[in-house]
Amino acid sequence: MPRLAVLTLAAATVLSGPALAFQPLIQLEVRPTSAPATFEVIESRGAGPAHIWCVAADHARHALGATGTQRLDVIAALGASQTKPGSKAVTFTLNAADSAATNSLTPGMLGGLLLSVRTDGASMSVVQAQQYCTDHIDLP
Repeated sequence: MPRLAVLTLAAATVLSGPALAFQPLIQLEVRPTSAPATFEVIESRGAGPAHIWCVAADHARHALGATGTQRLDVIAALGASQTKPGSKAVTFTLNAADSAATNSLTPGMLGGLLLSVRTDGASMSVVQAQQYCTDHIDLP
């Protein structure tokens, strides 16, 4: 009987995977700043630019109600956190304008070849940033 319970639990775990599809591999803390629609993503546990952009997009969609075509702009590149002393963070703002006509990476993204959080002014649409979340899903 215990073997059947273990197999049932294992099957349930495997089958529940798709329900967790939108969680980034590394959970990062998001902290609001004093400006509206502006927040910091706190760097930790070896997170790279893809993780940071993913978490920023997730926060913009779920906490701020952003549409996919709105843009996320880096207003303070990776550096000392304004909200969590002793930590590094990237400060983003959600641009209220719809970016459907300009759905591309900015020059701040190093020509579109390298993803960066080290350049003020880097920008991309929320839906583009969300695509970095899928890079970290374990598919069966």
